[in-house]
Amino acid sequence: MPLINRCGGGSSFAAVIQVTYNSGAVCTCANGSTTLTAPDTSGNVNFKVKRAGAWTVSVSKNGQTSTVTVNVSEDGSVTKVSRTSYKVFGISRDITKSSPSWARTDDAVGFTATASVGTVAGSSSFDNCYPWNGIVRETLSTGDVMVKIPRFWYRRYRSGNVEYIKIATDAANDISSYQGFALHPAFNHANVPKDRIYVGAYTGSTGRKSISGVAPLLNEAKQTVRPAVQAKGTGWNIMDISTLSAIQMLILVEFATNNVQAAIGRGNCDNTSQVTLKTGTCDNVPHLTGRPAGTNGKTDVVWRGIEGLWGNVDEWLDGCTKNTNASGYARGWFVCNDPSMYGEDWDKDGLLTNYTQLSEETPQWSSYTYFTKMCLDSNNTHILLPYTGNTGSATTFFCDAVSYGASFDVGLIYGGSAANGNQAGIFSMSTITTSAQGNKHSDCGFRMIYIPQEAAS
Repeated sequence: MPLINRCGGGSSFAAVIQVTYNSGAVCTCANGSTTLTAPDTSGNVNFKVKRAGAWTVSVSKNGQTSTVTVNVSEDGSVTKVSRTSYKVFGISRDITKSSPSWARTDDAVGFTATASVGTVAGSSSFDNCYPWNGIVRETLSTGDVMVKIPRFWYRRYRSGNVEYIKIATDAANDISSYQGFALHPAFNHANVPKDRIYVGAYTGSTGRKSISGVAPLLNEAKQTVRPAVQAKGTGWNIMDISTLSAIQMLILVEFATNNVQAAIGRGNCDNTSQVTLKTGTCDNVPHLTGRPAGTNGKTDVVWRGIEGLWGNVDEWLDGCTKNTNASGYARGWFVCNDPSMYGEDWDKDGLLTNYTQLSEETPQWSSYTYFTKMCLDSNNTHILLPYTGNTGSATTFFCDAVSYGASFDVGLIYGGSAANGNQAGIFSMSTITTSAQGNKHSDCGFRMIYIPQEAAS
């Protein structure tokens, strides 16, 4: 039976809007005073419209509504539309191209974002969009100033040479079965889903605190820092790879560029005398995204309340390690998402208990190298770790640098310090050779995370 049936062959206008939407949602199609409603919530409906014009398709579920306008002009036409009650904000990029820019996709098309400089406020189309609108500073009962990040669903994949990163609004788990989306692992540590996580607003200081106006605590071994932070109570840890990944993806989708130093600020990275700034210098930056007045490269930087993610202080990164020794041992990245299992104890086969090796074997770079490609492991698609390099620069590909030693380099630091210049950035990585006792690093500090104990709703 044809989609359009005029029941006798009259000459009146008739066209079809064919809608695919998430099951369980209510779907309507409206033009002026005319509103058509799908007869069920199956996820598929053919709306027969009897006049030309702009028709608004709406999909609603669990208090969330998403709309799209369909312009119908041709009699007998069939227009296909795919819509969900939640929104999807995406970016795409040809990974063979040197440009660090991403194109905006899905509901992010037409969006813009700029950072604040001094008292001149930036702006972001994402300010009213979940999850960005839920990223706020909160002072916990411990007195620590933390940044709450609400859970989100994500999808990262490649089609040919084009890579896609997509972030979806909280859809009450509805999206997990739609188009390959999954709850981001930052909100699923040890396979225990959470509604939110907390990230230190500042680099950690004496007393394992995240507070303003103090000097960052430096030169401690990772094996000293981790248990000291965990001693604050259940749920406390230092920054780990899945939490950093969530932040990286949120920044990438918002600013649509790998060159975060250009988009938001260089951070305190051009300080050849290695002067480390106190915390809180960005507290008055409008919207808490951008940098304060002063020389770009000698001021700190902040993104949605998280200060100093790159530049100023290298920070320890947990849940991830790397082995570059290929002499009879496994070689590559190893990751874990269970804080109770974090550690760096290699066994006789060069493997880490409870860690998973990523599928792509990374080369060895003994000095800082600008990298050109990120890993994409099919079982850990959220992990954004350097894979290939040597032909990048401070303004091309990922715009940041990576450095690995030549043995069991198990202590990973990220962000870059006060003297790293162009090599600093949200993707900057370096390894520190550690032992059972752990090595210190004079420029290295830590940032705390807190995973609440309440189960996800």
